Amino acid sequence: PVLFGLTAFGAFTGDCIILCYQTLEARNPTRPPSYAEIATQALGGCGKWLTIVSSLIEVFVANICMLIIIWQNVALLLPSVSYSWVIIGCVAASFPTNWLRDFSLLSMLSSFALLSIMLILAVVVYDVAADEHATDRTLVEPSGLFMSSSIMLAGLTGHVGLPPMYSEMKDPSLFRPTMYAAFLVMFLMYAVAGVGGYLLYGAEGHVLITEDMAAAGTSIFSKVLTTLVLGSITFKLFCGVPMGVLILVEIVQDLYQERTGTTFSEAVAFPMRVATWAGTIVVAIGILPYLEYVTALIGINSLLISVLLPLIFFLVLHRKTLGGVTFGGLSVLLVLTFIATVIISIADVQDFLAKFAGTR
Repeated sequence: PVLFGLTAFGAFTGDCIILCYQTLEARNPTRPPSYAEIATQALGGCGKWLTIVSSLIEVFVANICMLIIIWQNVALLLPSVSYSWVIIGCVAASFPTNWLRDFSLLSMLSSFALLSIMLILAVVVYDVAADEHATDRTLVEPSGLFMSSSIMLAGLTGHVGLPPMYSEMKDPSLFRPTMYAAFLVMFLMYAVAGVGGYLLYGAEGHVLITEDMAAAGTSIFSKVLTTLVLGSITFKLFCGVPMGVLILVEIVQDLYQERTGTTFSEAVAFPMRVATWAGTIVVAIGILPYLEYVTALIGINSLLISVLLPLIFFLVLHRKTLGGVTFGGLSVLLVLTFIATVIISIADVQDFLAKFAGTR
């Protein structure tokens, strides 16, 4: 129910962003608005910078998560290699990606994402069907509600990318049903993986389901599937990290271009990519044991940029056209969402501090 509610809410706020896009596009058809432009029109300079900072945090933290998952997956694929050498090897292998200047090759290679997800679902379904030792599971675990909600939200973010996707649609009228269908598919895939993983591994399972898969696989078929899962996910994430680096540098470059009218030369852009890449690695190594909390941070940030802000933008840009009941209802929803964001954030921080204190 929590996953369904969050997924439905994510689809609704995505719809809010598209309605804002359509409103601003109608005012100026020659200039399709970006997410940042929608924020600027709704909240002025404050909205613009809030969006920029939130986007930088989201991409930077996502890169940290991808690096940690890559290292852990490679360690599972190469159990005889020490973890330190795994990290060194992965870092050395990724350094040449700093010479990539655009997304074309990386986007094509990262299409392995869907294959990775389908392989995970295949392994989970196969293992659940083959599991002969039924284990009692608790239907509701209130203590994990806040952390699980944050982690779920981390998989439902990405609303910043909706306006450019909408602008590229050959038939824009198909975008909204396509978006809702995509959120429905996400819900079904996450639900199958989550329920199946819980039935197999219980509440004591690892943050990464691949760790449990690698440890629990007994049949040859299961081991082959698990190896394919680990390999495909690792390859996809390996392509995702340089994409994140490019996005971070491009955000800074866009700000520079806005002020000066010129873009970075490659002599400037390359060191920036290397510095961003290296900084992400250093932070990832420093917070290696806290993957679930790093993922939760993405979810908390997602509450801002993919839930709260779209509602605010919609209310501000449509305040004169919305009926009193609709405006009041959405305002109450906004307040409740803000309260939930604060509660989840406090609970996650307290959980993190408790674990950090226990590991010192």
